Amino acid sequence: MVRGGRPGRRGPAVGAGSDAPLPLPPRGRAALSGGGVRDRVHARRLRRLEHRTAVAEAAHRREAPRARRRSRAASRVSDLVLRGGTVYDGSGRPPFAADVLVAGDRIARVGRVERNGDAREIDADGRAIAPGFIDIHSHSDEAMFVNDAMESAVHMGVTLVVCGNCGGSSAPVSGLAEAELDRELARLDVKRTWRSFGEYAAAVDRAKPAINVCSFVGHGTLRSCVMGAEDRAPTGAELARMKELLARSLDEGAVGLASGLIYPPSAFGTTDELASLCAVVRDKGGLYASHIRNEGAKLLDAVEENLAIGRRSKVRVELSHHKASGQRNWGKVKDSTALIERARREGLDVTADQYPYTASSTGLAVTIPNWVHEGGTQKMCERLADPAIRARIRGEEVETGRAWDRIVIARARKHPDWAGKSVEQLAREAGRDPLEWTCDALVEHEGAVDIVHHSMSEDDVRYVMAKDWVCIGSDSRANAPYGPL
Repeated sequence: MVRGGRPGRRGPAVGAGSDAPLPLPPRGRAALSGGGVRDRVHARRLRRLEHRTAVAEAAHRREAPRARRRSRAASRVSDLVLRGGTVYDGSGRPPFAADVLVAGDRIARVGRVERNGDAREIDADGRAIAPGFIDIHSHSDEAMFVNDAMESAVHMGVTLVVCGNCGGSSAPVSGLAEAELDRELARLDVKRTWRSFGEYAAAVDRAKPAINVCSFVGHGTLRSCVMGAEDRAPTGAELARMKELLARSLDEGAVGLASGLIYPPSAFGTTDELASLCAVVRDKGGLYASHIRNEGAKLLDAVEENLAIGRRSKVRVELSHHKASGQRNWGKVKDSTALIERARREGLDVTADQYPYTASSTGLAVTIPNWVHEGGTQKMCERLADPAIRARIRGEEVETGRAWDRIVIARARKHPDWAGKSVEQLAREAGRDPLEWTCDALVEHEGAVDIVHHSMSEDDVRYVMAKDWVCIGSDSRANAPYGPL
C-alpha cells in the first residue's frame, strides 16, 4: 500500500502455465497492509486458481506455440529464470514442477520457460520455490533503522513483516510513550524523526528496508500517549483521545490495533475499553490482534475474553502466538482451539498465529507483577530497588517465577556472558536467590534484559499448527550477526 492510504488487495494466485504478470514486493515500500490470510479470500483465490489451471490445461495444445513465443519475448527482457524447481504457490494445492520467469520486477510466467541466452538462470532442481512469506507476528519495528538489509528475515524468505504487536508500536508517540521509545532507540543509536503514524511510515520509506513493513497500533502505546502507565480505567475524555489517535493512525496506514495484555500498560486495559477501541478498528476495516491476558492457568478465560471483544465490536480478531505455557497447562490448546472453532462456526471472523518452537522470548520484567510496572520503566526500577517491595513480590504468586531453571538469558548488554545461562544458574553463581538476582539485573539494565522461556509442549505446537486457520509468525525481529541487532 502506498504510505498514507488503506491496505491494498493482493493479486490472485498464479498456477502452472500462468502468464499473468504479478508484482514483486518493491524494495523499501512501507506496505502498511496485512492482518493475516482470511479464509474467504483464500477460497476465492483457490477457485480462481483452479479455473485458470483448468482453462490452461484444456487449451494447452492450441496455445502451446503462442506460449512459446511469449516466453521467448519475455526472456529477452527478463532478469531471471528459476529453472526446474518445485513450486508451492500459496494456494494450498499440491506443489508442482515449474520454471519461474522474473521479468524486471514482475513474475512474468510460472510454467515452462524456454531457454534464452539473455536471461540469467538459477538451477532450482531439488529446491522449493514459493511466494515471499508474511511474518504475521514480528517485532522488527525499528530494525530497518539499524540495518536496512534485515538479513535474518530475508534468509527465511520473508518479504513482509507485520509489526506493532503485543501492545507496543513505534507510533504514534507522545508523553510517556515517546520517552520509552527514545530510551529503546538510544540503545540502538537511532534518532527518532517521527511522532505520528504517518511520519513513522515515511521514516520507514526513507530507510529503504530490503523487505516490506506494516504495523498495528499498540494498545499499550495509545495508553502511554494519553494516560501514561497508570493502572486504572481511562476517563471518558482519555478514551475519546485514544480513539482519535487510533482512527488517525488507521487513516495513515496502520493495519489495526494490537494489545499485549500481560504487558503493562496494555495489561491495565479493561474488556470494555478494548471493545470500544475495536469498534473504531472495525469501522476502518482493520484487524484486532491480541497477546491475550493469560497463556497458562487461565488460558481459557483469556481466549473467551478475546472472543468477547470480537463479538461485541464485530471486529476481525487474531489471537497472537497461541500456546499453553507451563507444563501443568500442556494439552489445554485442545480446549482453547475448540472455543475458537465454535466462535468461527457462529460467524466470528477469528484466526490465530503461532511460532513453531517450544520456547517463547520476551523480557525478564514479565516475571514481575503488573503493579510494579505502574508509572513506567523508571518507576519499576525504583520499586525493585526497595527491599520492602521485593518482600511483597516474593509473597505473591508469579507464574513464570516457578521455573527459574527454564528461563534463559538471551541478551543483557552489560553482561554478554549471561547469554545462554538460566536465571537459576546465574543466581547460584552469584550466591543470590533467583528473585533477588532478577530484581538486581532489571535495575542494573533499566529493565532491558531479554529472555527465552522454555515453557511449551511439542505436541501442543503440532496440534495448533495443524489448524487451517493458524499461520506462522516469528515473534522476533530481523537480526544480523553484526551490529546492535
